[in-house]
Amino acid sequence: MEAGKGACANLAKAAAALTVLSLLPVALSGSAPSHASAGLLPISWSALQNPIDSETPTSSVLFGSFAYEPTHGEARGTYVTFVFTEPMGPIRSYITSNEGASVQYIDSIDLGPFLSLRDYPQVRGPTFYVQGFDVEIRAHDDPTGLLEIRTTTPRTVTFELPPTATNIVAHAAEVAWPGSWPASSVSYTIGEAHARFVLGVGSLTISGTEVVAQMASSDLLVFKAIPSSSLYKAEWRALVDAITAGQVGAEFGFIATSDGRWVENSARYRIDVAAWSQRVAPGRASVHVNSTAPIGAVVLLAFDPDTMPADSTRVLHVRANGVELNVTADTLGLFFAPESGATTSAYAVLPLPGTVLAVYLPSLAPTSLEVESAVLPTAPIAFGADSALALLLALLVVAGAASLMFRRRES
Repeated sequence: MEAGKGACANLAKAAAALTVLSLLPVALSGSAPSHASAGLLPISWSALQNPIDSETPTSSVLFGSFAYEPTHGEARGTYVTFVFTEPMGPIRSYITSNEGASVQYIDSIDLGPFLSLRDYPQVRGPTFYVQGFDVEIRAHDDPTGLLEIRTTTPRTVTFELPPTATNIVAHAAEVAWPGSWPASSVSYTIGEAHARFVLGVGSLTISGTEVVAQMASSDLLVFKAIPSSSLYKAEWRALVDAITAGQVGAEFGFIATSDGRWVENSARYRIDVAAWSQRVAPGRASVHVNSTAPIGAVVLLAFDPDTMPADSTRVLHVRANGVELNVTADTLGLFFAPESGATTSAYAVLPLPGTVLAVYLPSLAPTSLEVESAVLPTAPIAFGADSALALLLALLVVAGAASLMFRRRES
């Protein structure tokens, strides 16, 4: 029994000593020790190279998903609905819907003689895709109703606007350098809704509510609308203005899925720009951009909040070829940085739904862009000099009392 009591006393002494020693750093260093992990070890980034999961039905603030019914030719998405008539491919009733309001922006699109290749049209998540021998059509189920038409040979494309279309105005772009982009654009309104056609090389002409695009070889025509009922109309307008001015080279929208893959909605706004995603995972993504044109561009990167959190507990890191970029609050200046010839890369966080970044690159020589949402480190508990001294004295008193108590028990 006595041996057992002695062992217990020794254990108690050891426990008291360890308690005192573990608390000494608090008094001496002015911060409390943390027993939590400094951060979870990251998943192997090189292992996250799974193919894009484009066929997962999606509905988010960034984009939705198309469903295509070939019998009646109706393509219906969360934001965009239209009719595609096979096999010649005229498009009818191009409608966008956003926050309960629907606008029919285009009555019909006549592509001229057109025969889609085998196995087309294809629907992959937010993209409706038709490939012909010399023309390609991509409709995107997003709030702006984005539509792309690309040609490899000259072609005439005719758009018939609704009778309610007003303020239809053609604009010729100022040529900044040989082959600069775009060559022309057309803007118009339907009630409070505003939309643009942007053509890279050819020309746009207007006759009443008819807009005719004379597309050249290797040409790109883009349609994009400003969501009419959005709370962010001013921000959308600034973005569409930048695209119309040729300042934006590419746009990506990403949603990471639970199985390690991702859903993507992407577009190129200049024919010279090559851009593709590399990896996307919660809290981290990378894309590659490249162009031989002698001018920089803005690249848009949009994420749903779960894929790239940007709340008060996180900090965003944006890197170009491994170099950290500075953030700027001058969004308008960044949008038109290519035009001003700015030489420093930077990025801005846009006040749009989700986590939306505009990244300016003064050169589109091969560049790898990486975005990371990192958890902010927990701030240490700090003590002033008086508090530290008081705590040290208290510890010494506790240690002395514990030692005296154990000696009494032994005697």
